[in-house]
Order: sequence, then C-alpha cells, then structure tokens
Amino acid sequence: MTERFEYPFKENYAEVDGIRLHYVDEGTGPPILMVHGQPTWSYLYRKMIPPLVAAGYRCVAPDLMGFGLSDKPTEESAYTLRRHVELITGLVEKLNLQGVTILGQDWGGPISLRYAIDHQSNVRSLVILNTLVKITPIPLFFSLMFRSGGFSSFLSRRLDLFRKMAFGGKLMFKRPLDPRAKEQYKMPHQKAASRAGIAAFPKMIPTNADHPNATYITDIEDTLRVWDLPVLVMFSDKDLAFKVEEGQRIAAMVPNGRFQVIENAGHYLQEDAGPELAERMVRFLRDEAKIS
Repeated sequence: MTERFEYPFKENYAEVDGIRLHYVDEGTGPPILMVHGQPTWSYLYRKMIPPLVAAGYRCVAPDLMGFGLSDKPTEESAYTLRRHVELITGLVEKLNLQGVTILGQDWGGPISLRYAIDHQSNVRSLVILNTLVKITPIPLFFSLMFRSGGFSSFLSRRLDLFRKMAFGGKLMFKRPLDPRAKEQYKMPHQKAASRAGIAAFPKMIPTNADHPNATYITDIEDTLRVWDLPVLVMFSDKDLAFKVEEGQRIAAMVPNGRFQVIENAGHYLQEDAGPELAERMVRFLRDEAKIS
C-alpha cells in the first residue's frame, strides 16, 4: 500500500459489474456509507472516519468510478448518474451492509440518495451535505465552460481546468489546505485520459424538465417529502454552489429533519470541518438510536 498523507487506511477493492472499485472500510458497528462528489475521492472523508470509528461505527467510503483509486473508463459515455448508482448499489450488496446511514455531498448526494430511496428498508438515516435534490439552475459561465460538448471536454480533460478551479486558492476551501493534502486530491487524474468522469459530471446536472436526469433527481425530493426517517442536513456558510438557504429548505421539507450550519467552511466542508461534522453526526445518530 502506498503511504499517503493523513490517509492511513487499508486499500480494499471489489469488482462490481466489470468495474474495479476502491473503498475504505474501517471500524465495526452500524455502517455509514460515505459518498464523495466531483472531482474528489474517498480522501475527502479522511478527517471524519477516525472519530466515527472511535464512536462505534463502520465507515465505508468508496471511490466512484472514474475517481480516486477506482477504474477510470476513458470514454465519457461510460459515465451516467444511473451507472454510478448501480455501482454503489452493487458494492453495498457485495459488502452486505445492513441498516445503513447514508452520507453524501456534491454528486455523492444524488448518488447515495438514489440508492436510499430505491432501498428504503435498508436505510437507517440520512446525512445530507452541500448537494442538490431537485432541478438546479447554474451560472451561465459554468454552463458555457463545462456543459457544451467537446469544448467542455477539452477544458476538463486537456486543460484540467475544472480541477484547477477546485483545488486552486480558496475557491472551494475556506481553511488552510496543507500542500500535501492538495497533492493527494490531485493525484488520481494526472493524465487527460483519466479525466472522463470529471468531464461527464457537469453534463449530468438537470437544469430543466427536459434533461435526461430531471425525473431521476426530482424523484429524490418527492420521496424525501413523505419519507419519515431521521435526516440531518449540514450545509456550510461559504459554499459558492450550494447556499445555506437550500439546506434549510431540505431540512424543513422532510418529516423528520434537522438543519445545522457549518461556519467558516467552503464547498468541501469535509476538508474544512471534518472532525466537527463527525462530532455532530455522532450526536445525531445517538439521539436517534435512543428514540428508536
């Protein structure tokens, strides 16, 4: 195993429907499925895993297809939202995870939540971090740069512009990021051929009812409105993409939701405030366990 900065976890691999997925699997007890988004990998959860394990939980953090240490098909057509959900579903089944708490952020939100609503009997609770659960308008500059066919692919793959924006400066992080951590975030996609998954994700955002993912995403919100299970929503206060008001709306929308704001944190709040998120999760899960 390659030694990585602040990432002492064993490397685990499972083949799911022809794709080799890497995942972290630490601890024992009730399982927590931790799904990352764009363009990160399970490294994003490294600050949350140890305190959750210490509190008695089993943390399973996969790398999505195309990210981290998982396989990276080179054709963008290999990447669809449903395909990501199918692969995560297959991994949950291979690991025989029962009574799962679902945790997702960014694209990890819709992916993990689609698993949840399709397998409600296997879900114990939801933890929702900065993400989307409905048709979402996006800034014009983002649409022009990353959603327009071959040009957006050129920017994401050849010029590596999406990752440069994500990991450069303080655009997505609001607390100091160790240069060694930045190198780990950048590690999985050194060549243009490995960035197909990065180029594909922006095109999956449903901005209108005609988008192929519109119903697939809208079904998440429709189900959450009537699904009475414990839901903790935590949004950061300095995310350029997902605002605190959206997190409050989601928590108020669900029958059994609570909202907490994470202060002085950006889009990647797991990096900025990982231990704080874990502490709040532990309190939430223990409170719900007492009630049930």
